[in-house]
Amino acid sequence: MQAEDRTIIEVFGWKSKEALEAAHSNAAVQKMWGEFSQVCEYIPIGSLNESANLFSEFTPLNID
Repeated sequence: MQAEDRTIIEVFGWKSKEALEAAHSNAAVQKMWGEFSQVCEYIPIGSLNESANLFSEFTPLNID
């Protein structure tokens, strides 16, 4: 999705708290996150203006 300020947002969930915790010690996940951090920033969703709305609206992106 894209915010009004053109920030691109990816939303996903973890299968469980344990899966999230395990990701922090998984070499493949750490490598992937390292590659992501070279081309993007991780920001709190609360820093986007849309997060102040009960029903936040974002523009869907269709990336093939």
